[in-house]
This record gives sequence, C-alpha cells and structure tokens, in this order.
Amino acid sequence: MIKTLASVIGLLFIFTGVAPASAQDEDLRPRAFVGRYIQLDPIMAPFQTGRGIRYEIVTVRLVIGENSTARYACWVAPTMHEEIMFYLWDRTLTPADFEGERKTEMSQALLKLITDKTDPKYYAAVEFAGGFEEMDEDSSNLSTLCK
Repeated sequence: MIKTLASVIGLLFIFTGVAPASAQDEDLRPRAFVGRYIQLDPIMAPFQTGRGIRYEIVTVRLVIGENSTARYACWVAPTMHEEIMFYLWDRTLTPADFEGERKTEMSQALLKLITDKTDPKYYAAVEFAGGFEEMDEDSSNLSTLCK
C-alpha cells in the first residue's frame, strides 16, 4: 500500500514537473508577483495656478512592503488607486506640493491613508513618478498584472 502511494505521488510530480522539495521553495513563486513597486495608472489631478485650475498628470507608485506578499498588495492596488485619486481631487494642489518637504509630507499622508484602509505590511512607501522614468522589468510586469 505504501509503495503504491509513493509511486502515485512520484508520478504526480513527474507529470506536473514539480519536485517535492522545490514545491516549498519561495524563489519559485510566479514571476508575475515579483517587483519592488506597483505603478498605478496616471491620475488627472486639478492644480491651482495663477491662471486658474489646470489638470496635470500624476503617477503614483506603491512600494511593496518588506514583509508583504506582492499577491495581496496587487489585489488591493486598484482600490487604492481610487482612494488616492479622491484624495488628490479633494485637496487644492499647487505645483509646490510636488517639491521638497511638501512632496514628502503628501507621500506620508497618502501612505497613512492607504495603511488605514489596508494592512500596514502591504506597502512601505508612496512615490510620485515623474515624466518618463524607466521601470525595471519585474515592477513593470507586476504593475501590468495589478491593473
């Protein structure tokens, strides 16, 4: 009976292509769930200028927490995109909000908003991406998957 069970399990691993020891290995997780951050879709945010209200594109990146599983961070990212969008729309933004200390304060406020709505371990930081910054391949794949 035990030999039959062992041979069935062995055949199962042969057909699935997974070795028994490697099934537990963390490095063999799906590549789609690997990345440093999730870049959300751009947000058209209203900016107060001397000429009135102008709309500017704001791109936000959610940096994956050190103790987080990217799978769960990915799952809640679309909801957090909406929360960030409403936060930016409710705030009277100026170009100065994206410079120096004010940019850091807004990033921390957004991180607090996100951690209050999710789990503090999901995301470690909120970054604002400017213009045409290059994304590393893993973060690009993760960002595409999480939309």
